[in-house]
Amino acid sequence: MEKIQPNIIHSISNTITEEIMKEEALKVVRACFQCGTCTGSCPSGRRTAIRTRQIIRRIVLGLDEVLSSDDIWLCSTCYTCYERCPRSIPVTDVIIKLRNLASQRGFMKPPHIAVTHVLAETGHGVPLGTQKGGTDNNWSLLRASYGLSNIPPTTLNHPEAIADIQTLMHATHFDELVGWTPKPKTPATPPPLKNPPEDSSPGKHPLEKKSTTKTASKKKSTKKTASKKKSSKKSTSEKTSSNLPATTDDPPKKNRRGSKKKN
Repeated sequence: MEKIQPNIIHSISNTITEEIMKEEALKVVRACFQCGTCTGSCPSGRRTAIRTRQIIRRIVLGLDEVLSSDDIWLCSTCYTCYERCPRSIPVTDVIIKLRNLASQRGFMKPPHIAVTHVLAETGHGVPLGTQKGGTDNNWSLLRASYGLSNIPPTTLNHPEAIADIQTLMHATHFDELVGWTPKPKTPATPPPLKNPPEDSSPGKHPLEKKSTTKTASKKKSTKKTASKKKSSKKSTSEKTSSNLPATTDDPPKKNRRGSKKKN
């Protein structure tokens, strides 16, 4: 026969118990008498190794190993255990508190860290339509078939809301806890000109070329205006001189036939 391995507790620490008992609503955890109703009602326990009763027992005994356990990350926070507990112990809230303590001590699992990064960048814990092989837009087509907008009215439509989420994460130092840093914004470059001027020299900005061309055209138009003014002044002076009467100082005109002297 196989030898039964006794479950011997070698050391007990009150650190975890004291942390849990700081919140008044969680002090009732000491009232647990290990009936197993939470374990039998847990939907996650049917598919995973989570045993809710053991989590509560480790807390009462003050075992720090509960923070490094995978069980606290298998809870789906459905609150079924809380609804059926004969002692009305908020088991789900206790597990959430354990997760916070585990995160502060560096026991957060990589999948949960990845979810926090997605939350910071999109405002969603699970991005819409994103899969490993690419982007699936079936959800967008489904919304369109019902006459709805392709993008739901969430943070995807409100970039300012994503900025608020990132501000809260930075204010609470949650970004440092999960190791998230905002992506640097690339500076916007001006669009290139559709038809750049032929005499444009390389190395200059397109906007500078455009302004230079405008200045040259202005100078040409100014020269044309000045030449028009000169020509108009000249024509005016000619007209004025033609209208003036002839003076007496002008020499008399000679008779072509000649004049005969009279005797």
